[in-house]
Amino acid sequence: MKPKKYPYLGAMKAKETTKEENQEMVVFPNIAIRKDLLRNIYTVVKNYDNTTIIFIRFFKLFAGYEEQKFKVNLSYEETIKILNLELKE
Repeated sequence: MKPKKYPYLGAMKAKETTKEENQEMVVFPNIAIRKDLLRNIYTVVKNYDNTTIIFIRFFKLFAGYEEQKFKVNLSYEETIKILNLELKE
């Protein structure tokens, strides 16, 4: 039997979206954080220039943890309001 000349022509099957692909985000003015990362928030610190710094710890299996910080251009109170609303849902 002779092989097809162009074997991959035709309609591609549409990929179904799963919950992992369609992740919900928490939106701040300058960054967006995935909702599943909110449980890893370690500290929220008020900065002197009316910004807030959020520290997140990612726990590693044998290495302890890795810490990242995000600077949010909102006041401390507004940041806490957004985080509390997202944690309730």
